[in-house]
Amino acid sequence: MRLALLLLLAYHWSIAQVNIVQLMGIESSHLTTFEAHKLTPETATAFHAMQVAALQEGIDIQLVSAYRSFERQQYIWEDKFERYTAEGESPEQAIARILKYSTIPGTSRHHWGTDIDITDGNIKNEKRVLVPSKFHGDGPFAALHKWMQENAQRFGFYLVYTKDAKRAGFSYEPWHYSYLPESKVFLNNYNSRMAFAYFKSVGVNGSEHIDRDFWDAYYHTYVKGINTKLIED
Repeated sequence: MRLALLLLLAYHWSIAQVNIVQLMGIESSHLTTFEAHKLTPETATAFHAMQVAALQEGIDIQLVSAYRSFERQQYIWEDKFERYTAEGESPEQAIARILKYSTIPGTSRHHWGTDIDITDGNIKNEKRVLVPSKFHGDGPFAALHKWMQENAQRFGFYLVYTKDAKRAGFSYEPWHYSYLPESKVFLNNYNSRMAFAYFKSVGVNGSEHIDRDFWDAYYHTYVKGINTKLIED
């Protein structure tokens, strides 16, 4: 069943000229290695240019996370699902809790190689770096956040999960940026229904509580609940 779906996904790519298998994090041959992380070549080039510019102003932009495979996202999802249900939460409560910050496997923007989580390499020995408060006020990454807000768009990078009361979906992440020239194209060519079929075929823990209606609502609210600059024509 799983092999048949992979072949179907590959067939879809041959027609649409978009590799949905890669957009789901199943295959990564389109990516290049940059500082021990995987990115698309275009994203890597743009990131390096931004990194050099920031370093001239004392900001050492470092990657915490870039490409993430389907299997890695599945591990993150299942680990949280098992921990939360073991704590006494219902499957539905556990899924809602997971969706504050973590995506359903196959739907993560980190599958694409266009999205990055960043910190400032000047800050050493900081524990739990990806915490919103650390990017504001007197936080250790406030200077990084300020520089990115003022300069990132010049290099094609936009904050994904903005601090906007009108935005639905995942919680605010001041560390997560996306390379718009490629990620907008990837999102426009992402096939949600095919992703759902593959997700259900794999047997991800908790997937029995996610039906088509839930998936469609999730896709609209979470996957598309992003900075409007990454969607607008």
